[in-house]
Amino acid sequence: MEKVLSVISPDSSKPKNTYFLFILIAFVYFYNFHVNDIWTPNESFYADAVREMFESGNFIDIKYNYEPRYNKPPLTYWAIAASSAIFGLNEFGIRLPIVLMALGSIWLTYLLGKRIYGQSGGFYAMIIMALGLQLLAVKQYASPEVPLTYFFTLTMYWFYRGYEDRSNKYLMLSYIALGLTVLTKGFPYIIVIGGIVGFYVLLKNWGQWKQLWKDIVFLKLPLGVLIVGAIGLSWVIFMYMKDGQAFWDIYYTETFGRALEKKSNGMKPFFYIGVLSWTIVPYSLTFFYAVVHWLVYRKAAKQALFPIAWVLVMLVIFTVSKGKIPTYIIQAHPALALMIVPMFIGEKTPRLAIKIIHFFISALLTGGIAYLILELNLSLAFMLIPALLITATVMFLIKKQSFKFSLILPFWAMFGFMIVFSSFLPKMEVFRPYDTIGEIITQKEIDRKTPLLLDAWLIQNLPYYAERHTLRDYAPSMINEYATSNETLAFLPKDHLADLDFEYELLWEGMIYNFSSESQFFKYVMAVNQARKGNTEKFATYALIYKP
Repeated sequence: MEKVLSVISPDSSKPKNTYFLFILIAFVYFYNFHVNDIWTPNESFYADAVREMFESGNFIDIKYNYEPRYNKPPLTYWAIAASSAIFGLNEFGIRLPIVLMALGSIWLTYLLGKRIYGQSGGFYAMIIMALGLQLLAVKQYASPEVPLTYFFTLTMYWFYRGYEDRSNKYLMLSYIALGLTVLTKGFPYIIVIGGIVGFYVLLKNWGQWKQLWKDIVFLKLPLGVLIVGAIGLSWVIFMYMKDGQAFWDIYYTETFGRALEKKSNGMKPFFYIGVLSWTIVPYSLTFFYAVVHWLVYRKAAKQALFPIAWVLVMLVIFTVSKGKIPTYIIQAHPALALMIVPMFIGEKTPRLAIKIIHFFISALLTGGIAYLILELNLSLAFMLIPALLITATVMFLIKKQSFKFSLILPFWAMFGFMIVFSSFLPKMEVFRPYDTIGEIITQKEIDRKTPLLLDAWLIQNLPYYAERHTLRDYAPSMINEYATSNETLAFLPKDHLADLDFEYELLWEGMIYNFSSESQFFKYVMAVNQARKGNTEKFATYALIYKP
């Protein structure tokens, strides 16, 4: 039993245990990451745009559904294209760079924690970052959130090394990383990261104005601006020169326009406080306790000055911004982890409070695992996971290692939760037949110029799987008119077939989620689970038809 306990609660001062744990983290991230069809809507934009890049040979003009998509810069598309060129244009190749960059973000958080607090600090920063709920969710589909988090964290890591060591090499690398950050999500992140760096330098030199000026000079801002602009704005400048105002109107709306002009119900000052309550579950409550700790022990907050500046600036900027989306806070996850770490290793470690919080959260997750197994009708063999968690917890309470174990108990509980939940992902595909629909269309060898007509909203992943232009909102009367003189391929609710006045071949029929988005993921999971039990009220029967 001692050997088992030493694996569950490794000595954080030993690097080999850090590597072992990182391998386990990588297992969670890779487990069933590729089994689901492309998700709608966000992942569909990236998957189909990359497909069209290969089809046209043009990797500069981004198009989705054969129409220009100026919304985001190209680095995420290029990363997916590079992976797909090696592993194929499939779910594995499309998602692989996302998973790798998520793991890269975790490793960078470890390096930052090690740099600021030592080996133990790096270890705990890694486990807090690794199994945060929101990062686990976004690593499962191809979108810019994870690449942005990676390049954002890389910028912060290289800046911190360059600034603290007075290293011009790492300072220049941080500007290169910032350029790649901008090439991933847009130039507003110059303001976000610039604000964090500026605030940190100001706080560190508060009252030492001569040193503050020396530090500002050391940052070599004019050279940094040139590097960031040359990398990050290269695509924006090229596209503006090429497509002019048509490009700029959309790109501006998706960047500054989203922040400054998007309609909202007000500032919503507590929006991101609410997000923080769950985004890094299972350590969210620990974070709020850490905030109270830093308020009480303000003098000791100096050791966490960098992550505090990081979190505060992001909260202020995105709270003031009119457009509010929970994923905007993911780039603060490394800083949230780094703010928590001193609670685990500091001289004034609040042992009893941390133990209570962590055992409470772990108990909820352990109960959640048991509930998932029963609710999702998974193999009862998975019950071994909550049984092991309960047994290990009892053993550590008996031993004199309960505080040390309590630090990583939420990690293991979340580890078990994700293994169980990820085991359900393949079962969802019974109600996600998009690849089957695409195979039927492509095997039929229908002219690629023949569009797919949809008598509904745009099901965003159909352009990718059907490999053709998809036209939405085609009512039966419009399909009838189109079919009088054209080869016709249409996808419509089965009960609308009676309104068609031409002969057709029925290629496929089946259940489709009756909402335009799967983004509210847990609601979708529950809808699928209910459908597996016979309640299909959230789904509708659709038919794919063809007329030569």
